[in-house]
Amino acid sequence: MNEVGEKLKEARKAKGYTLDDLQQMTKIQKRYLIAVEEGNLEVLPGNFYARAFIKQYADTVGLDGEQLLKNHSDIPKAKNEEYSEKVRTTQTRTKPKSSSIVDTIQDSLPTILIILLVLAIAVVFYWAVFKGADDNSDTPVIQDGITEDQDVEVGSNDDVDLDSETDEGTDSEQATEEENQEEESTEEEPQEEEPAEEEFNVTQSSSTGGTTNFTVSGTKPAEQQLTLTAEGGESWVSVTVDGTLIDESLLADGNSLSSEFGQDISNVTVVIGNAAVTSVRLNDQGVSYAEESANAVRQELIFEFE
Repeated sequence: MNEVGEKLKEARKAKGYTLDDLQQMTKIQKRYLIAVEEGNLEVLPGNFYARAFIKQYADTVGLDGEQLLKNHSDIPKAKNEEYSEKVRTTQTRTKPKSSSIVDTIQDSLPTILIILLVLAIAVVFYWAVFKGADDNSDTPVIQDGITEDQDVEVGSNDDVDLDSETDEGTDSEQATEEENQEEESTEEEPQEEEPAEEEFNVTQSSSTGGTTNFTVSGTKPAEQQLTLTAEGGESWVSVTVDGTLIDESLLADGNSLSSEFGQDISNVTVVIGNAAVTSVRLNDQGVSYAEESANAVRQELIFEFE
């Protein structure tokens, strides 16, 4: 193994790459690159990753990775191994949240104002209708040209004329009041429409080799979640948010890693060591690998948040 490590190290130096350069190019941690050069494969997560890291190292510095693995039979073969260590399934990060009661009141305020406005209009309309009915009930009933309030006297022409003028004035006032009430009942302020939420969406924007870029748009939850699940084998994964590594783990078959982050982030990078057995979900939406990179063992997914 020391021979393989020396050959890789010489090729790296011939290219003028430092270990930091190689780490940036391959996304393999520097301590693993050092272990490969020194032949300390027991430091690596397992035989599968030892061969994968050696091949990727060789391809990056201009060597034939496949041929290098064939020419050195001392490089351990990949095999199924049982890991006793438990893989963390979820990682919860608590962040200060505003009072749920205050948020609820703020969200419901437009609806409350609209309800109060409708109730006010209903009260005005109710008062107008029944007030008009009361006024009508107070108006003297005219029978055969003589009101109930009038004294039936032959020759009382002055009294009859006075009552008639009073009736005409009451009818005119009632008509004016009813018109005003109808105008008030028909005047309603337009209701403000709440803006519709944009549907959450993850769209593939570009793909090169084993790297695929995605655009994340629409309404995102306050606490976002990325879930990686290994099914049918083991897979090494890592999650970086806005340039900071927040999670990395070797997933055993059937295990998952869930990473949580806020909605105000810009970029998430996911590195997957065994893409064939690893599924990805972002905020409960499945994410598919690009067709042109489907055969790549190692995948890098970059999510840009709008």
